Amino acid sequence: MMLLTTPRRIGELGRHLMKTGRGSNEQVIIRDDLCRDVPHEAVLALRVLAAQSRRNHRVQRDVVHIVISPKRALSPAELGYVLRVIQEEFDIPTDAARHVTEHRKGRRAPHFHVVYAMTDPVTGKALRFRRSRERDDMLARRLEIELGEGLSPSVRVDRIAEMLRERGLEDLAERAAAGPVAEPGIRPGKDEMQQAARLEADVETIDDRVLLAWRRCGGDLQRFRAELDASGFSLCAGHTLVDGRPIVRLIDRESLMTTSLTRHVNRVSKGAGQAAKLHEIDVGRAFGALPAEKQARAALRLDGPQRSADAVLGEFDRLIREMEADGERDQADRAKAAKERTANRLTAEERTRLRQRQALVRERYRRRDRIRRARVNRFFIAAGVFANPKVRKLAFYLLAAGAMASGAGLLGALAVAGVAVASLPSYQGARCLRAAHDEAAAQDRIKMAAELQAESRDFFRQRAIAMKLADQRACQRAMQEKRERAARLRAMKEQARVRAGRQDREGLRIRTRAAEEQLARVMRGHRPGRSGQGDGGQQRNRSAAARPRGRGMER
Repeated sequence: MMLLTTPRRIGELGRHLMKTGRGSNEQVIIRDDLCRDVPHEAVLALRVLAAQSRRNHRVQRDVVHIVISPKRALSPAELGYVLRVIQEEFDIPTDAARHVTEHRKGRRAPHFHVVYAMTDPVTGKALRFRRSRERDDMLARRLEIELGEGLSPSVRVDRIAEMLRERGLEDLAERAAAGPVAEPGIRPGKDEMQQAARLEADVETIDDRVLLAWRRCGGDLQRFRAELDASGFSLCAGHTLVDGRPIVRLIDRESLMTTSLTRHVNRVSKGAGQAAKLHEIDVGRAFGALPAEKQARAALRLDGPQRSADAVLGEFDRLIREMEADGERDQADRAKAAKERTANRLTAEERTRLRQRQALVRERYRRRDRIRRARVNRFFIAAGVFANPKVRKLAFYLLAAGAMASGAGLLGALAVAGVAVASLPSYQGARCLRAAHDEAAAQDRIKMAAELQAESRDFFRQRAIAMKLADQRACQRAMQEKRERAARLRAMKEQARVRAGRQDREGLRIRTRAAEEQLARVMRGHRPGRSGQGDGGQQRNRSAAARPRGRGMER
């Protein structure tokens, strides 16, 4: 059984409790028989519990969230007993409001999420959950014994037995003390598990990728960095300092899950039986200056759509190669066509830019159409004004009088007035103008479609050029990184060669000095394996060594 007690603010807890679907819970059941004094709807129940806690302004958490994950399915009576034991351990009032949710996922036994308010409903005082980690372990081992589940390995076997004795449970303490001991540093920490749940990341898959990269590098940290990059990880500088240098953090580019590189490698390698035993100081010195974690995560969020598209295209390439290797030519051709369609599919940002450019073209033609319509409407209004015979007659008289006043004769004034009246707006002229406008609008629609096509062609041409330039820059960066890695390897080999040369010279110097000293002892009569007794023996050795000098020594 696994128990996890976490005081927290409600945040996204309601969404987590009710989440179902692929990769999540297959079924979510609100345990109406166990919920107490709260609405059955999860989000509303959390708000009620948080409101109770917020009455005490000194309480910084809204609720306490308890996860109960047994090894087998629990009956209602057994689940009720588990809840009573938890309430007794943490001094939660027996009549405290709570909300219970049951999750069913795959073949594993159903697990439960129990939520209480962080304050006592009567006194308003905050509940205490100090040292909840070891108390959770103690409760889990106690319930495993009482429910007959079998003891799980634990890193606190002695401490659990001691805590059970403090509570007067001697029999349970003896059985817990004989339980299996788990080696520390193999399982991910509580913070990592909570982060993985929040980001919906697969911790086991990430661990396998990190372990594979570590095995491939053979313990070489410089090569390890390249293997991590190829496995989909990025490195950044954390906020914590060790020896004046920020720790190295590992970011999974797919899920953006972030962990300590040193602790992660040590954990997964220890679990595989090949403990790496990396030290943070050595890792920081090997990798040098790294971007800050906040900047690295922001850059990965911006590049996320492009990375996901590249990942899809990469899967298409692998599928095509496998189909071609199996001789499935038709399926490979269809996969190539699907890859081409996927590669040409625009991202959300690109679709927005293309729509904006097309919207500018359409707006210009709409504005021209509105101006034409305004002209036609004005002509119809004027035609309506001058359609009355009395108005036209009055206009004729006024125009004729004005012409005569200007010095024209009667016939000239009448001719001018007749021509002017004939040119006044009429419904027939307005209809002709509207027909001309409709014909011009039809031509404009044709022109607009042509301009939209031209705009789209320009957009895709610029997009292709930008993608080509981006690929070239990526290739240049890859080549530059490859050259830098090669330069670092050459420098490391040169340093190793120089170091080996120094060691060889130092060894030769030591051996030469030893040979000279031995020769000097021989010359003085101190041969290895013989030792004179007193001054007399030394004098005899010197005289014996001095006699054969000459021809024998030269030979």
